[in-house]
Amino acid sequence: MTTNVASSPTTAADKPRGVVHWSLGQDGIAVLRLGSTDETVVTFTRDRLLSLDAALQQIGAEPRLRGVVLAGPGPGMFCAGADIGLIQDITDCKDGEAAAVQGRSIFQRCRSLAVPVVAAIEGPCLGGGCELALFADVRVLSDHPATQIGLPEVKLGILPGFGGTFTLARLVGLPKALDLVLNGKLLRGKQAAKAGLVDRVVPASKLLAAAKEEIERLAQKGRKHVRRKLRGMAYWLSCTPLRALAVRKARQALQQGQARFYPAPQKALQCLVNAFTLPAERAFAAEAKALGDLIVTPVSKGLVHLFFLTERSKRLGKQDGALDVQRALVVGGGVMGAGIAGQFAEKGLRTRLCDVDLAPLVRAKARLQQELDKRQRRGQLQAHEVQAVQDRLAIGTEAGHLGSTDLWLEAVVEDLGVKQKLMQAAVARGLRDDAILATNTSSLSVTAMQRSVPHPERVVGIHFFNPPEKMPLVEVIRGEDTTAAAVATACRLALRLGKFPVVVQDAPGFLVNRCLAPYVNEAARLLLEGTSPEAIDRAMLDFGMPMGPCRLLDEIGFDVATKVSAVMHAAFPQRMVPCELFAAMTTAKALGQKTGGGIYGADGTGDGPGRAVLASLRAQRATPGREAGRGELLQRLVYPLVDEAFRCLDEGLVASEDDLDLGLVMGIGFPPFTGGITWFARREGLANITAALDALARTVGPRFQPSDGLRRRALAR
Repeated sequence: MTTNVASSPTTAADKPRGVVHWSLGQDGIAVLRLGSTDETVVTFTRDRLLSLDAALQQIGAEPRLRGVVLAGPGPGMFCAGADIGLIQDITDCKDGEAAAVQGRSIFQRCRSLAVPVVAAIEGPCLGGGCELALFADVRVLSDHPATQIGLPEVKLGILPGFGGTFTLARLVGLPKALDLVLNGKLLRGKQAAKAGLVDRVVPASKLLAAAKEEIERLAQKGRKHVRRKLRGMAYWLSCTPLRALAVRKARQALQQGQARFYPAPQKALQCLVNAFTLPAERAFAAEAKALGDLIVTPVSKGLVHLFFLTERSKRLGKQDGALDVQRALVVGGGVMGAGIAGQFAEKGLRTRLCDVDLAPLVRAKARLQQELDKRQRRGQLQAHEVQAVQDRLAIGTEAGHLGSTDLWLEAVVEDLGVKQKLMQAAVARGLRDDAILATNTSSLSVTAMQRSVPHPERVVGIHFFNPPEKMPLVEVIRGEDTTAAAVATACRLALRLGKFPVVVQDAPGFLVNRCLAPYVNEAARLLLEGTSPEAIDRAMLDFGMPMGPCRLLDEIGFDVATKVSAVMHAAFPQRMVPCELFAAMTTAKALGQKTGGGIYGADGTGDGPGRAVLASLRAQRATPGREAGRGELLQRLVYPLVDEAFRCLDEGLVASEDDLDLGLVMGIGFPPFTGGITWFARREGLANITAALDALARTVGPRFQPSDGLRRRALAR
């Protein structure tokens, strides 16, 4: 057996990191590993790409060569794609285009080898890793739980530029390729096989053997690759003029909603079509140029910035003292409590959901079953996995035995006294001294709750957002006595649930609701002044928000908005006087979606019962109504949000601007393509924002007066 690292022989013991390694067995099959066994994550850096290039050239020169297996460094890892730092560093489109040409040329060496090349995939096979696998002749996938494959580049504002659009489209056909690339979808075992992305799915223990079997099978037939043909609708919608139907449908989707703010899917669409309308080299060249154009855009740079912030947040659960929660009790069977408990059970926690009324508990189990059934139909879960999740979620009107509970979390009504009594009762009934006591409060003081129980250091806020199954942010609130270990444990739990934690100091509204308060309050004031809810919401949708503030108020509920605004008014009596619309809607029971409609109808469209409340309040005003223009709407809604974010930073609620960017993108849906609120503010111009707020303070009201911190930053630019 011969063993090599790139271009120089070495032994297994001294294999360097960051390069590929290969060995040629007695059977004439070379196994090329993309990294060293001590590398938990493999990405394509410049050095690794050059090492791969040298290795493929060496392998091709071996006279005994009968086949090549491309594999990851060890269990659970193939290749997570290109080094994101490379994407961040490229500022010239020509450099981006050149990088694409180089990467694709290296991957094409797999096609130029005279022998079969089989990709043995286990663990993440993403982006550039997937593109390399697409240049192999056969793809064998392990059933390892960490295995997933796909091309998520659009989520970074770019497209697969190392040949991925061409090779994928030719492999699976245009319709499937459009779905995978334009949505950045990642597939697991059977999903990938069904899509035609991989040829076999095998147990992890048989991956290498199965890859070699594929080489032997092709060798017996005297072939390098499997003969493939697109059939049925995949053929007609790819290789004939009927593909215009698939293209038209995709273009229509890209012109709607938030997709219209992202240039990468538009360019990726054309590159996928090129796979069937241009010669290969011209299609590859067009793909490389498209990557170069995209990689330098503000959208890509903003999305890469957010990617690094999400990676940074993952480190929060690795700090000293962080514990793994195994058993949890959730108190409160409403929408939030049921959603949180379901999330716990799905991620492997033994969970008990408790409420004084049995009816919401039964609804919670049924709701969870509906979600699990949906995932089973999509092939994401097996029947035994669905049953295991339900088995982990127990329900009851009593808390049960608390001695083995690691985490006690309440998700009940926003009433400080109620929450304190529940915590005191849990301690009295045997909750361990070292168990975490958590609150899902959205605005109440965690420190005040600490004062009501012994061992206050283990009380922490774990604030989920509605709906907890979908919203990616968790605010971890540190009370005055909360230990670093309790915070780290809460962060680790959030990460286990697939959420992004942001650590926030205990203060009214914390981060998200603190910033959201002036936003929705101003929207309500604009409504009373005469601007239609449709115009307000349309302006914010055109800005890039996932939902307009009027629709958001219906989703939140005007009763919740009334309570939160009262908390914020008590804390900031001059700046956050609640709009009278909140209390009026609450009195009229036009709360929003929970009561069949608010400003909009029950389905989120048309006039809801709250329009009558709005009309009555408008009639009581002494001034004639007026419709605000889009420029005014942007300044009155978004600019105060920017100012409030910097106030939070200056008051120490969060540690850095990075926390502001991640927290408000994940928490309120601030447009991700901007890179976050501080990136948006600097691109908009801090001086411009400050000047606009000063003008609004003079003409509309003193609530718009910018903070000293924002003014200081504006002068420093």
